[in-house]
Amino acid sequence: MPRQTVAVIIPTKNVAAFFRPTLESIRFADEVIVVDMSSTDGTTALCAEYTNVKVIDKVDYIYANVNTGFDAATTEWVIRLDSDEVLTPELQNEILTFLENPPANINTIRFLGRHHMFGLPMSWGVGHPSRSMRNHMFRKGTARYPCKLEHEDLDVSADSIDLQHPYDHYTNHTVEEVVQKFNYYTQRDVERLTMDERKAENPFRLFYQGLRLFVLYYIQWKGYRDGMLGFYSSLFRGPIYLWIDRAKRWEVSRQEELKK
Repeated sequence: MPRQTVAVIIPTKNVAAFFRPTLESIRFADEVIVVDMSSTDGTTALCAEYTNVKVIDKVDYIYANVNTGFDAATTEWVIRLDSDEVLTPELQNEILTFLENPPANINTIRFLGRHHMFGLPMSWGVGHPSRSMRNHMFRKGTARYPCKLEHEDLDVSADSIDLQHPYDHYTNHTVEEVVQKFNYYTQRDVERLTMDERKAENPFRLFYQGLRLFVLYYIQWKGYRDGMLGFYSSLFRGPIYLWIDRAKRWEVSRQEELKK
């Protein structure tokens, strides 16, 4: 019997500079659905070079766009991918082998991420392999994003397996990109919070929460073993992100109080 079919769903906005390796790594897919937020840098022109790629233009929250791609897929299986994630040849083969005879009781497949930050591979801390498994592939119709936050996991079936080979995630190439992304993500999150959720927290508690995250990534997950990369990735992904998010909650809450 022929293997079962698979679509790859990718949300994009102005990613032409680094998107080609991702598209090359998913040539095997029966469909690639790119849900693009009105890019102006040639992203859609790049997509047009690939015969298996369809582009949907939609400006919404990132995961709402991904859900749109899920709905548009016509395949038996779906893979959710970011524009800076590249499937290794070994993982591609593992996916195709799985699709030849998928177990009837399995609805969700998790992939192992090999994360890169500031152009360097992370082996510890934020990029620790034991913390890098993610729900990426599922039977169509069995998973969806809640769309409550910019960083959330797929709501999937409990029946899952892990594939063995990794994909490469080339995230946050520069400090400037990190700051821009953090600003975007936190702004989109604050928009969706209730007034109670936006209320300011005790500053000593906030300081402790940030410090605790840094200790978790840098010491407990051994980020220090990645040198300065481990230090800065633990700092940015831990206390800095948390404090930016909480400062924006306080700012919006204060603005709302002034309107009363």
